[in-house]
Amino acid sequence: MEWRTFYAPAKVNLCLHVEARRADGYHELCMIMQKVSLADTLDICVEEGHGIELICGQVPLAPGEENIAVRAARLLLAAQNLTRKVTIRLTKKIPIAAGLGGGSSDAATVLLALNDWLPHPVSKEQLAELALKLGADVPFFLQNDTVWARGIGERFSVVHVDADYCLLLVNPGVPVATAAVYGGLTPEDFSTCAVVDRIAGLEALCGYLHNDLERVALQVQPVIAAVKNVVTAHGAQGVLMSGSGATVFGLFAAESDAVRAAESIRQEHDWWCEVVYVA
Repeated sequence: MEWRTFYAPAKVNLCLHVEARRADGYHELCMIMQKVSLADTLDICVEEGHGIELICGQVPLAPGEENIAVRAARLLLAAQNLTRKVTIRLTKKIPIAAGLGGGSSDAATVLLALNDWLPHPVSKEQLAELALKLGADVPFFLQNDTVWARGIGERFSVVHVDADYCLLLVNPGVPVATAAVYGGLTPEDFSTCAVVDRIAGLEALCGYLHNDLERVALQVQPVIAAVKNVVTAHGAQGVLMSGSGATVFGLFAAESDAVRAAESIRQEHDWWCEVVYVA
């Protein structure tokens, strides 16, 4: 029995513009997505037999609901026309339903791990198709770079961010349902952004910070506004809600300033805080 260890990084949306609602219910997006150093750990074992088992006491599931990492393993095995027993031991570090893409990253990591491990790997294009079947954010986690994501989040182009910074993530401990946030959008919330291939400097990057989901998310969880104000007050050069929330991130040029801010916020509020770096 062989176990291998893999890491599934979180992401932030440095900008998120909702351009339009599509006839199929999805939305056209224009956003910058970036991986950060915070990561879940997946220990995976593949052996002869059948069945997929997830070991994780940190992710509550409704009756009949299946974890997205298990669905990813099932899809990949079917694509390779294989039967194997797969055991996934998942240790969560990324907050759940927090706008950081934890579940999507877990699923993408399973796809990448098994595709490399098993004897009949599918192409990158096929892997991307499988990822999109699992969720709109999953294809991003197959990418190696900071990217512009367009369409529903499945079309990518690299953006070079020439800036030195770290990020302070702050989550107030309240979940936000992504579907509820998108469902509350109106055409007045929609916007777009010019896609560039390079952003030079932290000040320029801060100029891109924008999230069309914030209005609805703040209605669902008003505490997000308080988090943004607190992170700003502790010296962040730019502050934004990531994804559909409720996590807020602040950009800091100096790691020491971010660490001090995290320590102060932990003392002042019962909020989860983590200083992270571009992955």
